[in-house]
Amino acid sequence: MGIISGVLLAAIFVLWGWWSFLRRSRRPKESGFRYVYVNLDGSARELTADEQDYLNTPFYGGDGARPYIKFRYESLTPDGRIVGYLERRQLPAKIKIQPPPTVLNVPGTRT
Repeated sequence: MGIISGVLLAAIFVLWGWWSFLRRSRRPKESGFRYVYVNLDGSARELTADEQDYLNTPFYGGDGARPYIKFRYESLTPDGRIVGYLERRQLPAKIKIQPPPTVLNVPGTRT
């Protein structure tokens, strides 16, 4: 019984250590919104005000309109792309965060 308990406890510690390693912060603490957007080319940008509102909206578990938030920078979408929302602390420190896109004022549209 003692050997089984020891093996189980060791497995729990190994899994906890691996989980902690995956969830570690990859950037120094910095100001800004909690999430960034990873572009198709792997670069990152700040979020627009609308995107921030969208991510602050409460969603229920089965809601198909809830945003896809990547677990890690390297995580890919089902179609193999790197794009998506990501926690700022999960973005590798070497990747510079670009400003949010600006909305162009197109003639004939309302802003």
